[in-house]
Amino acid sequence: MVDDQPAKLLSYEAILADLDANLIKARSGREGLELLLKHDVAVVLLDVSMPEINGFEMADMMRDHPRFQKTAILFISAVRMSDLDRIKGYQSGAVDYISVPVVPEVLRAKVSIFAELHRKTRELENLNRELEHRVEQRTRQLQESESQFRTLANSIPQLAWMADSQGKVFWCNDRWYDYIGASPDDAQATSWTGILHPDHLDRVIAGSQHSWDTGESWEDTFPLLGKDGQYRWFLSRAVPIRDSQGVVARWFGTNTDISAQIAMEDLLRERADLLELASEAILVRDLTGAVQYWNAGAEALYGWPRHEVLGKPLHTMLKTEFPVEPDQIEAALTTHGRWNGNLVQQTHDGQEVIVASRQVFKKETGSILEINRDITAQIMAEEALRRTEKLAAMGRVAGIIAHEINNPLEAITNAFYLLRDHPSLDEEARYYAQLGDGELARVCHITKQTLGFYRESQHPVDVSIAELLDDVLQLQGRQLLVSGITLDKKYFTDGKISGFPVELRQVFFNLIGNAIQAMPDGGRLRIRIGERWNETAGRTDLRISFGDTGAGVLPEHSKHLFEPFYTTKSSKGTGLGLWISKGIVQKYDGTIQFRSMSFKGGHRTAFCVTLPGADRSMKVMASATHAMPEEVARGTRDRT
Repeated sequence: MVDDQPAKLLSYEAILADLDANLIKARSGREGLELLLKHDVAVVLLDVSMPEINGFEMADMMRDHPRFQKTAILFISAVRMSDLDRIKGYQSGAVDYISVPVVPEVLRAKVSIFAELHRKTRELENLNRELEHRVEQRTRQLQESESQFRTLANSIPQLAWMADSQGKVFWCNDRWYDYIGASPDDAQATSWTGILHPDHLDRVIAGSQHSWDTGESWEDTFPLLGKDGQYRWFLSRAVPIRDSQGVVARWFGTNTDISAQIAMEDLLRERADLLELASEAILVRDLTGAVQYWNAGAEALYGWPRHEVLGKPLHTMLKTEFPVEPDQIEAALTTHGRWNGNLVQQTHDGQEVIVASRQVFKKETGSILEINRDITAQIMAEEALRRTEKLAAMGRVAGIIAHEINNPLEAITNAFYLLRDHPSLDEEARYYAQLGDGELARVCHITKQTLGFYRESQHPVDVSIAELLDDVLQLQGRQLLVSGITLDKKYFTDGKISGFPVELRQVFFNLIGNAIQAMPDGGRLRIRIGERWNETAGRTDLRISFGDTGAGVLPEHSKHLFEPFYTTKSSKGTGLGLWISKGIVQKYDGTIQFRSMSFKGGHRTAFCVTLPGADRSMKVMASATHAMPEEVARGTRDRT
């Protein structure tokens, strides 16, 4: 289908979609000629008016090429054409004209004729083979009657001939003379020299002479020139007729026109090449699920080479997850002949992919054709869009809630301000009041962030990561003691960076709180502060790690761990802590990562926060390994 307007190509494709035909589109005459060289085409729908190469010029080029001289051309024109234009089109090889607007039924009917011609050709080939078989049977029955023998030879559709024991042809049937356009009186009409294609002449003569010398049957394929000046392919066979002593008395031969078969074989080879070039996974299975065909696209998508999958159950091998029961899909295929839907499958290396599957059931062969296209990236993009919309909705709700709780927070802040310097408090109570005031300031900061992405100051300040961690441990001290958790902390640097302490304290509070909740029956909490040279950025980064011996993180939860509202704590968690922490760390151009391992002795989970830091020498600033001590529970700040 050649047209410079994509819309018209799409309309032709829609009109012809129901035909059992391979539709190929070209947007210019040049592209159409290139596609003709790659494909075996039955009919060309050709737009008359196109830039660069118009329809008439392309038709003339096709007629100059021996391969396309008999290719049917249907001209399609949006303008009224004169008789001279029509004559010019017919001289260029057009078989018909179709005016725009195109009548779908007319276009579909005309194109289907050529598809039907292919089918009729195959039926004719079967008939030819059957007739050849009959000829052989009748030849044996009529060896004693040459007149009857010749009458039979004249009744078959093949070009038949008889030769003497040396292979010299002395008689041909009527179809032979009709094909070459000569009369039986022409002495040269029985000679093959003038009609056999010169490229095959030497081979055919050598092969036939071998049979005349040895008395063996002869068979070969070659093109013969017809009275229309065109070569057609024939399958030539000759069998010896022996006398009572077994000596070859003569030869009887037939030439069967196999041009349509050759063309069909070329077409099938072209289609096979197209299947191999397709980027989609194209495969065929029988009703039991065994793989019968597996193209290169399937190898690329699933990772299994062809020789490893043929004969194996397809969906068992791919661990297919169906959107409905498999029995319903099979019922739809056998009843309606087709089924479309999305499938979740696994590749050879265990990677999960989502494919859009189109399946067609062929009743004549009892097989199912599947065309699967990888839409994993598309589904992920759609999921990302949904998550974005979810975050936007969450932001609106969070803003409303933060606005409502901001007013009572201001009253509580004023109360703490008056309480922390009240003369009735002793030193320890004043210290706890100051801690409460600090945490209340963090809550206020969170609400302001929610309302307007507020930063706690215009400029960052120098922050000690070690001091922030100790503050958080003081607040979590009672929970560590009650849960029977052993604290193991080592500070190899004080971790001075430029930042916002309230935000960082929120990150550490979330990570330590999650570790405590993962060890309700006790365990070990390991905290480390260290430095590492960042080769890529050319700087020294701070690494703060939190390791616990809790229940661990299951593999199916790991990829969702930093998503908002995703929690593994049932009703105890909101699913926002790690998501908020990741956002804060990313503001510092940092990263937050985790690993979770299971082994015979239990589980280990570690979160690591990396922040850009100053270039300082590493030294041990604090080291402690103990069960949650009483001094921490009392609020003292041990840095030894």
